[in-house]
Amino acid sequence: MQDQFNHTRLMRFLGWLVHSQANLWIDVGKLETRLLKGRLKPVQAPVYVTGLARAGTTLLLSVLESHHRCTSFKYCDYYGAFTPYLADRVFRAAGLGTAQKSERAHDDGMLVNAYSPEAMEEVIWMQFFDYLHTTDTSNVVAAATDHPEFETVYRATLQKLLLCRRAERIVCKNNYNITRIAYLGRLFADARFVLAVREPVDHIASIMRQHQINLERYSTPHHLDYLRNAGHFEFGRGRIPITAAVDATRRIEELWDQGRDVEGWAEYWNAIYAWTYKNVLGDAKFKDRCTVVPFERLCAQAEAKITDILAFCNLDAEPDWVRAWGRRIDYKPKYEAPFSAAEREMIADICGATAALYGY
Repeated sequence: MQDQFNHTRLMRFLGWLVHSQANLWIDVGKLETRLLKGRLKPVQAPVYVTGLARAGTTLLLSVLESHHRCTSFKYCDYYGAFTPYLADRVFRAAGLGTAQKSERAHDDGMLVNAYSPEAMEEVIWMQFFDYLHTTDTSNVVAAATDHPEFETVYRATLQKLLLCRRAERIVCKNNYNITRIAYLGRLFADARFVLAVREPVDHIASIMRQHQINLERYSTPHHLDYLRNAGHFEFGRGRIPITAAVDATRRIEELWDQGRDVEGWAEYWNAIYAWTYKNVLGDAKFKDRCTVVPFERLCAQAEAKITDILAFCNLDAEPDWVRAWGRRIDYKPKYEAPFSAAEREMIADICGATAALYGY
């Protein structure tokens, strides 16, 4: 968030300069690609981490990005998503990678600085698709989608990140990619997809808590501009649900408008994970390309789950590195889900059948 990285007037100006002139910077990025053409290598087996927010996607990204073969988008890429190679040179010269870490905006104990891994690729997606964050049409990007300009720019961006950060594999975390797996699977035939899921009662409690935090702390025009430009619509005043089916989203928004927040979030959890199970996990083409990671098992059996994920992604599991992460992932809830017995029963009624498909 802006508060954490000394988001001064100068930084706000730079953010405005980039995001208000996105088409210009896309063209600069294309020039950058041409200048680097002889140094860019193919994107091999990208790893996509996705799922609803607060399901453990950032934790999974942090683990995978720290692997010695991997890199990802970072917080500072808010300013350089269109020209990653040039921007990275500037970021390193400015010493952003050595800046002191502080707790991120989610109030969950995760410490970050400007060079910490983060979901920033949505900055690019939003410039080429105008239906990704609307609720009156499906946000699904189907496998048959054909967008040569986006595909060229997106692939080149990943290649440039690999080059400037001296990595072999790219890890992309983007909650919105949950409705784009078929498309991404077509773009990258060797891609791997890591789907985060969480028991619905605790997941909904965590989402609602973060939504309230955003409403209280991050509702200034500057915050809202940053979140909109970065493509973060999960929480707060700028909340826009992922729309897999228009009718389901219409129902969810009606519940929220009526103040029936718990019911609305339960319907949202169910809509997204039911759609994903039917259209992604139930598709034979993706049987061997997706792995589901329950948040609770990742926390309780960290070393074993990390080892499994690395094997799935065809990444070596250095024992000391895995053990170090196992010690770091010692999740202890800061709060209990603040739901009444009736609310818990309602969540179970709405989400129970879908949750059972995921082993809950």
